[in-house]
Amino acid sequence: MQRALSAARQASAEGHVPIGAVLELDGVYRYSHANQSGHSDQPLAHAELLLLQAASQSLGQSDFRRSILYVTLEPCPMCLGAMLHCHLGTLVFGAYNLKWGACGTVQDLSAAFPAESLQCWGGVEELACAALLQGFFGRLRQGPSAEDQG
Repeated sequence: MQRALSAARQASAEGHVPIGAVLELDGVYRYSHANQSGHSDQPLAHAELLLLQAASQSLGQSDFRRSILYVTLEPCPMCLGAMLHCHLGTLVFGAYNLKWGACGTVQDLSAAFPAESLQCWGGVEELACAALLQGFFGRLRQGPSAEDQG
């Protein structure tokens, strides 16, 4: 989860919502991606989707049964749907998503697909993951500081 937190910090530094994702394949951390949906022109550029796309293209496969995906926020329905479509074996997430959580917080999308054997584990480094998000959105609500205005 520390690698996913690093990717989330990178996203925040670039002005995106601080969500990071890492894919472990056969016990090796192979791919990492930061969220890029902080701007209105890229609303679907979630870290999990970008990560799965990059891994699929690089490996020439879309079956990730032997993989673990770590992400700093419980996935939304779109991202969890992509994970189910890619036959992801295990998902580990940090903070619970009280608005869009598709692993049981708002809805349990994986229960609708019992043929898929996705294991979900939540609350890993929850406080650190939540603090990144709270800090980011707190700064947005405050608006630009006097330093930022010149």
